[in-house]
Amino acid sequence: MANEQKGSSGTSILSLPTEVLSEVLARVASSSSTDLFRAKLWFVLLLMIQTGRGEFLFHSRVSLTKFEIVPWQKNHKVSSFLKKCRESKNPEALYRKGVVDFFTDNHGDSALECLEEAANSGHADAAYALGIIYIFVGGDELKRKGMRLLSGMKKSGILKGRVKLCRDNLRALLRMIWVKNPVFANPTPICCAMTHDRKTFSWPMDADDVEESTCEGCACDEEIGPICAALPYC
Repeated sequence: MANEQKGSSGTSILSLPTEVLSEVLARVASSSSTDLFRAKLWFVLLLMIQTGRGEFLFHSRVSLTKFEIVPWQKNHKVSSFLKKCRESKNPEALYRKGVVDFFTDNHGDSALECLEEAANSGHADAAYALGIIYIFVGGDELKRKGMRLLSGMKKSGILKGRVKLCRDNLRALLRMIWVKNPVFANPTPICCAMTHDRKTFSWPMDADDVEESTCEGCACDEEIGPICAALPYC
């Protein structure tokens, strides 16, 4: 009898509200997909899938660090999983899809939508990539939008420290794919020409050559240069 009372006094995880269970698994997923797959919470996942909301939280927050950006071999389960992440507005999944599709000249409009949605959710890499793309492909108005985006990141007290990481991440991603979009062929410096005479450096610059600039146009050229250096035909 005592044992029965002792056993009944414990709190079962199943007694927690579904939203709390969803949040627990989402937090596990956001730290590491490996930890998630090793966790003994599959029954919780099944419960969340039945509610619908839990599945959305899971796919919208799961970390994609352990997943290859450009897999060497196609895996239907992984492809299906990443698709669900994009449908759930996972910022990293949207960023990867947007960059890969746009630079490979695949569904440009939908690629930009992915990047814009990720950037609006606070994904710094997506905002950086958008700034680069706007400068390359747009008319004067879109180029200026890209300039404001990049220079704003470099001036922001919060984002300034992330700019180099965003640059390195985009360069690394570009080296994994076959860049086929013709708008990135034979690029020419354009930012400073819109504000004043250009500095005396030439493209492409290496990432280590990037310096701080007080000029909005020069600041953008200093970001465009290292990206050009990562493209196959620059």
